[in-house]
Amino acid sequence: MKAVMIVYNHGITEEVDEALEKLNIRGFTRFLDVHGQGSEKGDPHTGTHIWPSKNAVILTVIEDNLVDNLLKKVEHINEEAEEQGIHAFVWTIEKMI
Repeated sequence: MKAVMIVYNHGITEEVDEALEKLNIRGFTRFLDVHGQGSEKGDPHTGTHIWPSKNAVILTVIEDNLVDNLLKKVEHINEEAEEQGIHAFVWTIEKMI
């Protein structure tokens, strides 16, 4: 099992939800109103009057065989809306109850 954390501008929530749906990934947790800033480029997303955008985070634990397909979908979203900002991080889950 792998944990995948997707951090993205809330403006592309529909695209992220569609990616999960197409892969039949039903179990996830969404964190809203997340503040942050990309490490390489992009504007801060801090929810202030100067930087009003905010991020959201999806955390899902999925079978290993779904990871590459999910990352490809995230990569495609990024290509289509690079200025919005989206990143995915993957790590191994040793145990789960």
